[in-house]
Amino acid sequence: MIRHNWRYKALALAVALILWYYVNSERNPQSRQTFGAPVRVVNVAAGHIAEPLTPKVSVTIQGLKTVVETVSKDDVEASVDLGGVRLDRKIVRATVPVVVHLPRAVESDLNVTATPDVAKVQIEAVETKRMPVEVFFTSQPPLGYSYSSPLLTPGSVDVSGRVTQLAKVARAILTLSEDAVGPATEDYYQVTPIDSNGSAVAEVKVRPAKVKAKLEMTEAPATRSAMVSPVFVGHPQFPLRVTRYTVTPSLVTLEGKPSALSRISAISTERISLEGVDATVTRDVALRVPPGAKVAGARTVKVTVYIGAE
Repeated sequence: MIRHNWRYKALALAVALILWYYVNSERNPQSRQTFGAPVRVVNVAAGHIAEPLTPKVSVTIQGLKTVVETVSKDDVEASVDLGGVRLDRKIVRATVPVVVHLPRAVESDLNVTATPDVAKVQIEAVETKRMPVEVFFTSQPPLGYSYSSPLLTPGSVDVSGRVTQLAKVARAILTLSEDAVGPATEDYYQVTPIDSNGSAVAEVKVRPAKVKAKLEMTEAPATRSAMVSPVFVGHPQFPLRVTRYTVTPSLVTLEGKPSALSRISAISTERISLEGVDATVTRDVALRVPPGAKVAGARTVKVTVYIGAE
């Protein structure tokens, strides 16, 4: 009996399966959803930095609606494994398959595709170079003052980063404003790596990030012209008198701190004795230089005193 009716029984089984699939599809239909996922790099070799040139892929999941709906954007991870990439140059570009990860509970129940299914990655060696620290003042010192040469501890720093960024670094600078410098300042200041245009270079590290700087703002040397005023003592032989005198040079240039020079308008000579002279005399006389100043040039002047009758 069974052998004679096997066709009908097979047909009945097929109809039952179709009906089961139809009912099940109506109750739990197929569904799909697409997410954007950033590409993460894994297994980067020590001493290297990797950057995905394909930063994002589209991930499509397909399966039963009840399963698809349990997956959110945060559950989808896309990565590329760089463990097998050959690093025979400082800069390597590679194309690596994209691997998509879903929660384990649903991963085996869904079909997953990534578009594109490969990602381009740039891998760069990380290097370090030693650079001296330079001090940059954002403003000129006040009139009459200057910035002293700063004492830095340490005087140089290590700048490290991927080779393309490190190549941009031209200087390592410590920037100071006028407000940061007083009569005597000692503090720690941030060191900034900059390129040849003076712009800060990103993605590099500076060690140490701060250096100790001892700075001072001092009065700058200034110059000022002062009239020479001879000092006479005694009197010529009677009835003679001084008719006139000349000083060569009559003006001298003084150098010193502005605060000291501001109080000086004339500079005197050592005493010139005229006691009992009866004729015109010429003397080389030393100058009396006030404290805080010095004469630019010779420290003596020639004074000629003309003696005549009443």
